[in-house]
Amino acid sequence: MVSLGKQTLLQLAFFIMAVSVANAALLTPLLLNDKHSHNLSGHLEFLTDPTCQLTVQQVVDRSDWSGPVHKQVLNLGITKSAVWLRFFLTNQANTTQKFYVSFEYPVANSVTFYTKSPSGFFEEQHAGSTIPASGHVVPDRHFLFPLSIEAGKTVPIYMRIQSTSGMTIPIRILSDHALDWKASRDHAIYGALFGFFALVLIYFITSGYFLHRATSFWLALYSVLFSLHMAVRAGFIHLLVPDKLLGINSLLHLIIISGLYFAGAKFFRLFLSLKDHSKLSDTIMMVFQYLSILFALLALFPNPFLTAVSLVLFVINPIFSICLAFYFWHKGISNAGYFAVGWIVAHFVSVYDFFRINGMLSYPEYNEWLIPFSLLIAFIFLSVALIKQNIAAQFMAKTDPLTHLANRRKFNEVLQLEWNRCLRQNTPLSLIMADMDYFKQYNDSFGHRTGDQLLCSIAEVLNRYTQRPGDLAARYGGDEFVLLLPNIDAKSAFNLAETIRRVINNKKNQRSDNNVTISIGIATTIPTKENKPEKLVLDVDKALYEAKHRGKNCTVVSTSSGINMPGIL
Repeated sequence: MVSLGKQTLLQLAFFIMAVSVANAALLTPLLLNDKHSHNLSGHLEFLTDPTCQLTVQQVVDRSDWSGPVHKQVLNLGITKSAVWLRFFLTNQANTTQKFYVSFEYPVANSVTFYTKSPSGFFEEQHAGSTIPASGHVVPDRHFLFPLSIEAGKTVPIYMRIQSTSGMTIPIRILSDHALDWKASRDHAIYGALFGFFALVLIYFITSGYFLHRATSFWLALYSVLFSLHMAVRAGFIHLLVPDKLLGINSLLHLIIISGLYFAGAKFFRLFLSLKDHSKLSDTIMMVFQYLSILFALLALFPNPFLTAVSLVLFVINPIFSICLAFYFWHKGISNAGYFAVGWIVAHFVSVYDFFRINGMLSYPEYNEWLIPFSLLIAFIFLSVALIKQNIAAQFMAKTDPLTHLANRRKFNEVLQLEWNRCLRQNTPLSLIMADMDYFKQYNDSFGHRTGDQLLCSIAEVLNRYTQRPGDLAARYGGDEFVLLLPNIDAKSAFNLAETIRRVINNKKNQRSDNNVTISIGIATTIPTKENKPEKLVLDVDKALYEAKHRGKNCTVVSTSSGINMPGIL
């Protein structure tokens, strides 16, 4: 009986050894050769720990490991469990080599790295977005754990990961050369990106200040928050934040995301003037805007509503706004095309990221560059859209919307400039003021729409005769027009005015057989330091009043112009 018991124990021992060998055989070591970078596809397995209490020695003894993972990046979605990883590395070189295990998901809360010491005990290194890095961890935007492996040796590696931002696990094994190349690449790319965003930000703030446009300020805020989001996701924030404040990193990221969607929705509403085009769409976007604040509050106290609010904010909101942007582009709204392209690039990544974080989509090797380059492309298009809108707004601020001539504001600016120039050069400056005859009766008889058409036809004539550099035709107000003519004396101005009056007089009213007539006043002066341009405007206004008083359809030159000819006031 004793002999039988011993035999049974031996068989059991051999069975356990066989199982252990079989399990070990499933996970082959990663052979580190001359390549500068290796991924762990086929050489990594994981174990979930719902209790978050297992020690490294306990997981070593567990037999429920997943088996080899053949994906380049393991993505388990959102989980409260700790995830353990293990893999084996073999140094094929003839000398001891130094490698770096690079964990490339910088928003993971904590990453703990275990290797066996020569005495057989596990040594621990740790880093994370919310905990200080231990002494041997290399300062980098990714979590870099240095590792020396003797020639021909195989070492087991265990890692423990906890993350509230999705359990995404991109790991690479880097050589010194790969690490240097990575650092150079990151400095070049991110330096250029942040430099570009700084220039864009300066433009947004400056244009918003000088043009008094809230759209520029909101896009500036949106770009700051988007850049901070990129900095968090790229791993720069945890490098800059002092160790004592790392615990608030998750809260900081939450505030950045909430502010990003708040500012984005506000900018969207202002840029496309949603309130003017569609009050319903504006109301929906306003709901999305304030939903971002609700999301931040719910995320602080996890509850069943958080998932639903996240789905609405990060999926339905971007899809709705993208469709709306393209709808306005189709409708021909100014600059909506550039805006729509920039908006879809930025927010497509948002939708993808939601499903990736929740484990529904894979994490491709190039994923870490999606946010930086989508941000770059988005802001190129959004910047162009805003610049064009600002230029158009600036143009329209000085342009009469009906006749497309300069408006009174533009006229006053140019008058001052030409006055100063003629003052320096001691040359004459002439001003013609024209007013439609019987225009009120025309409007009353045929309607304002027909009156507007008549004003536009008069504006075409005036614009045709002011083509020299410095000439300006402007709508002064109502049915009054002014022509600013530098380097033109009173006689030449009179001849030009008579030509314009006769051309307009030959036009027939659309609704009657009467000809269109205008009254014209002219004033000319050589600017002096004692005079002001307002005096020239006053003189031409008096001359126009006299033309009206003489029976209309005539030209009168102000006596201050200093010439002697028929029609002088």
